[in-house]
Amino acid sequence: MTMRRTNIYLDDDQLSALRVVAATRGSSVATVVRDAVDAYLRDRVIDDLGWQTEFENLLDRIRSRIDPSVTPDEIEADITAARDEVRQRHRASRRD
Repeated sequence: MTMRRTNIYLDDDQLSALRVVAATRGSSVATVVRDAVDAYLRDRVIDDLGWQTEFENLLDRIRSRIDPSVTPDEIEADITAARDEVRQRHRASRRD
């Protein structure tokens, strides 16, 4: 694995806390920061994959309820009409 040098700016309290953690672990501040970045990225990727899976499942459920004879253009027209109707109601409610 290739490591690249980078600079980050930390306030005094952050750097002091990182030094304490590093000393407690018997490692360097750089290692603590890399471990924290790895943990953040790992959590982020898991969240993104979970969201993507849930979204795909939702799409599958929606698609299973649509009559196959309905064209994408008809679906788009229905969505557009519904959106326009909601916007008109919203505008009308602001005037009242």
